[in-house]
Amino acid sequence: MNTRFKQAAPCGLICDECPWFQGKMEMKCPGCSEKKGKPFWGECEIFLCTDMKHHEHCGLCKDFPCETVINQFDPNNPKGKQEAIFRVGQLAIRNKIGTKTWLTKRSCSSLPKFE
Repeated sequence: MNTRFKQAAPCGLICDECPWFQGKMEMKCPGCSEKKGKPFWGECEIFLCTDMKHHEHCGLCKDFPCETVINQFDPNNPKGKQEAIFRVGQLAIRNKIGTKTWLTKRSCSSLPKFE
């Protein structure tokens, strides 16, 4: 099965869905991995933590879910906290089925998307 999503961030987001990654916003972001956890908006604590622990994503960590992943969200987004909790669930699924299968299932909408 082909997937339209190619890049998953350590925090549980899919870069391909992001308007900054897509180039629709003024600042083009190549993704956390490419920027080593320092996207245009600042330093990503989640990326730095997963990089330090040599994990592909948070769901692989023995401390998951931790306060870092639960509390990192856009404070200007009224649904930011809910999105952080949604990402925790997605990371648990990603841990269980693997990133490639997770991206494929998200691409074909067989897993929920945060609205």
